[in-house]
Amino acid sequence: MRAGVIYLVPVPIGNLGDITLRALDTLKQVSLIACEDTRKTAFLLSQYEISIPKLLSFHKFNERSREKVIFEHLDKGEDIAVVSDAGSPAISDPAQLLVAEAVKHQYTVQALPGATAFVPALSISGFSTSAFQFIGFLPAKNKAREAILTQIAHYPFPSIVYESVHHLKASLEDMLPFFPRRRIAIAREISKLHEECVRGILEDLLANYDITEKGEFVIVIDGAEEPQIDFPNEEAIRLVAEAKGKKSRELAADLAQRFGVSKNRAYAFVLEQRR
Repeated sequence: MRAGVIYLVPVPIGNLGDITLRALDTLKQVSLIACEDTRKTAFLLSQYEISIPKLLSFHKFNERSREKVIFEHLDKGEDIAVVSDAGSPAISDPAQLLVAEAVKHQYTVQALPGATAFVPALSISGFSTSAFQFIGFLPAKNKAREAILTQIAHYPFPSIVYESVHHLKASLEDMLPFFPRRRIAIAREISKLHEECVRGILEDLLANYDITEKGEFVIVIDGAEEPQIDFPNEEAIRLVAEAKGKKSRELAADLAQRFGVSKNRAYAFVLEQRR
């Protein structure tokens, strides 16, 4: 007998119309749904006239202890859906530990594409989307929090942070010493009636704090600007003069690494000096 499948099913983060047809079909077919709040999931199912199967409370405080129940269900050949209160399971929501254990024991896990908060927030930020890092919620402990903020301060692409209404201003104040003049975009209530995105310089937004503190927030922090390199400089000129026996391309590679410039720029400089 085949083992059942774990389906990670995204549910709307606000607008109920954002659920996919595949998600609805999956929720109709499974015999067990593991969910953060059984009442919220029962309400969602009722909105789509889906018969409510067995619901299993599954949240960050009991995730580990629910594994046995879930795996026993799978061993009977029965499928299970995992949902969070909003968005995609395992993305700053329960399921990551379950997935790791399921993969370890060779159960099949399928993640359905669907609603999540950080992609829309990044899309409307106005910042580059060529690369980014997703942080989720900042660590609660000061040392770990400072380490993450230091890393964000030097990261050259946008960073995405989740924050609750209760800690928004405090988190922005924690960020201030690390990147005061950095552009940020604060998106709230994504896909809901009062959705908005506040954009500006971190220091200025805090100095004139006027953010509606309602709902859930996604903070998108623009990447660090590339430092201006003082190149060419006297040291580079001296190194070229002293390296008479070294090939130009090899010398250019050394200079590029030393001064943090491109190899092409360093090579053009070497050729100019040697002429």
